Amino acid sequence: MKKNFLCLLTIALVAMLSVSLSSCKNDEGIVEGATILGEWVHVYTEFDNDDLPETGNSTFTFDPKTGVLKMPGLTYRDIKVATLTETKLKLKYFPDDDEATTFSRK
Repeated sequence: MKKNFLCLLTIALVAMLSVSLSSCKNDEGIVEGATILGEWVHVYTEFDNDDLPETGNSTFTFDPKTGVLKMPGLTYRDIKVATLTETKLKLKYFPDDDEATTFSRK
């Protein structure tokens, strides 16, 4: 009886540990040393049969402490950088107020 109890207890503990051990890695934020300089690509699909690629050029300023990106040639407002790594750039509320856009380094 005691052997069965210990066996069941061991199984229960293993089951509980396997459920509770999970990763909560959050990739949001600006990685120290990551740079916004370079060429970034965003792939999207349009539904109006316009399959020509669009290219936008603008000067910009970026403050890594506040995460604010300013591109006066493309938008009138400040853009919040949600994520900046060596390979990923995610902008909050860009181009619309209710969206986020993710770019990959080219």
